[in-house]
Amino acid sequence: MARGHISTVDNLSRKISKDEKNARKMAENEIKAVGIGTPEPIMPLNDTEQSLFDKYVELNDSFNAADSTALTLLVNSMYMYTELILAAKELPVYDDNRANLERRALAFDKAAQQHAASLSISLTSRLRMANDMAKVMIEEKKLANMEAQPVQEVNPLLAILEGAKNVK
Repeated sequence: MARGHISTVDNLSRKISKDEKNARKMAENEIKAVGIGTPEPIMPLNDTEQSLFDKYVELNDSFNAADSTALTLLVNSMYMYTELILAAKELPVYDDNRANLERRALAFDKAAQQHAASLSISLTSRLRMANDMAKVMIEEKKLANMEAQPVQEVNPLLAILEGAKNVK
């Protein structure tokens, strides 16, 4: 399903109602508040891992504090993968230890892919989520307004017809 470009309420080029604007603004703030702040490692990292962690944080400004765990585990898995591959390359191709190191490296490769996938909620995806939340809030308001309206007990046309019958 193709969806158009998503932007913040402040950057919208189309006209929207005041209620929709307020709902989208509230939803965006709610999404942003989930992980206010920059990511911090959740466990001690060595210098190489820390520099890699800092590089990821610098390159993607949509990471927030809620991404700290996945980002730390991604960096750790990538570091371990690299160390195992470098150690395997130092051994001869026919060495049994090399095959063992390569198998272990594949496990870290899969782990890195999983952690990278958990970080894939980009800013656009987060704004889409806020937009969807705003639509739900608007629909809830409409339903509440419909339920709050007084129900007419007497149909005015029927009352006129009844009045006309009584006159004869």
